[in-house]
Amino acid sequence: MMEISTKARLWHWRTGIAQHHVTYEEFLNQNKVFTDSFVESALGHDIDLDFSQIGVQQSLEKKYSLEASQKEISEFRSHISGLQKELSESSLNAADELIAILDDVTELCSKTLYLLKLK
Repeated sequence: MMEISTKARLWHWRTGIAQHHVTYEEFLNQNKVFTDSFVESALGHDIDLDFSQIGVQQSLEKKYSLEASQKEISEFRSHISGLQKELSESSLNAADELIAILDDVTELCSKTLYLLKLK
C-alpha cells in the first residue's frame, strides 16, 4: 500500500494533464487514510504485521507514462483482491473488518482508473 503511494506521488508530479494531477492527488489522500486504517485495525486486533515487507522500490520510469501508471494501479488492485481472498479464508477475528477496508481500496483503484480514462 505504501509502494503504490510513492509511485502515485511521482505520477502526480510528472503528469502534464491537470485532470490526472488531481486524480492522483485524490488517490494519494484516500490511499493514505485506507493504509492507516488497515494497519491500525490489524494492530488493534493484535495481528502481528510484518513491517519488513512494506518497502519502497525506486521508480524505474524515466518519464511520466499514463499507461504504466494505469498498469501499476490495476496490478495493485489485483494484489489487494488476493489479500482479500486470503483474509476471507482465514480464521482471524478481524478478517471482516480488514476486508471492508480493502473493499474501499479496491473501489479507489477502480475509480482512479476510470478517471484516468477521461479526456
